[in-house]
Amino acid sequence: MSIFLMLRQFASTVFTRFSWAVLGLVVVAHFAITYVGLVMAAEKHLIEPTTFFYYYITTAMTVGYGDLAPQSPAGRVFVAIWLMVGGIALLTTVIGKTTNTIIELWRHQMKGKGSFEKHTDHTVLIGWEGASSEEIVSLLKQDETSNDNFIVICASNIDENPMPGEASFVRGETVTSPAVLARAGVASAERVLIRTGCDDQTLAAVLAVHQLQPRGHVVAHFSDTHKAALARSYAPGLECTSSTAVEMLVRSSQDPGSSAVINELLTVGEGATQYRGILGPEVEGTFGDLFSSLKTKHNATVIAYRGLWDKALVVNPPSDHRVQGGEYYYIANQRIGGAI
Repeated sequence: MSIFLMLRQFASTVFTRFSWAVLGLVVVAHFAITYVGLVMAAEKHLIEPTTFFYYYITTAMTVGYGDLAPQSPAGRVFVAIWLMVGGIALLTTVIGKTTNTIIELWRHQMKGKGSFEKHTDHTVLIGWEGASSEEIVSLLKQDETSNDNFIVICASNIDENPMPGEASFVRGETVTSPAVLARAGVASAERVLIRTGCDDQTLAAVLAVHQLQPRGHVVAHFSDTHKAALARSYAPGLECTSSTAVEMLVRSSQDPGSSAVINELLTVGEGATQYRGILGPEVEGTFGDLFSSLKTKHNATVIAYRGLWDKALVVNPPSDHRVQGGEYYYIANQRIGGAI
């Protein structure tokens, strides 16, 4: 290995440890000393400000077009020893430090140390259960009507982002910590999904999320229906889901094919799927009118409705049920966009 290469590597190693402020001062000092040295060497054709700046950049960055060069012996020695060697060392240092900074930022995000408190209208998935959680992320991305392209995974049982490029990641010692949930941007998220694999931890996460008063919709999954009911009592605005395996088993035994119908309605991306729509306050009429209108215009079947001032959702209301604004749930081959 040549002395020149050893010097270059040594300078890069030393300067990379410096802060950007120190490195900036070193570059300014090298620039100023180079100018003074050329003035002292009487290189008048190189010290005009614009010319000097051009000559310094091309020489320090090892481009060396050859259109400008020192004429005096002292100037040549000074440029060869100070400007060229110092410029190469500084260039290598800047490149190395930039690379290290980018890698550190990437590792910072991969390790879940970032913060998304300033983000809005994103999706937060609390808890990680491997393949099932990966499927949740994939299903969220299939529906392009909402901002599911920006998903933040918040978990404590993994060390690095399990889906880089697909989702961001926040890690904490526990997903029930308000500080960790705040870093995930729970308060400003469009939706929050909680599924930890442990009902007790899910319940604790529900309470922690509820304290942050999120403006988006919160959904939590429980295996035990009693825990789901308890969560709803503490957080009334929360939507809880629970395992329906037993109920589906009984229903399928009594009405064969029921499980196939339920699975079809929950499938994302193909076939008839259940969706939710919003009605403006100017929309008035009866449920029968709404049902007929959507069936005729969109081949959609309305199955439930909740008015602006209704607390409970009404499934299969009578035809004369009053409709004025609110939300409706329907079955269709694709989501209805725009006015109905």
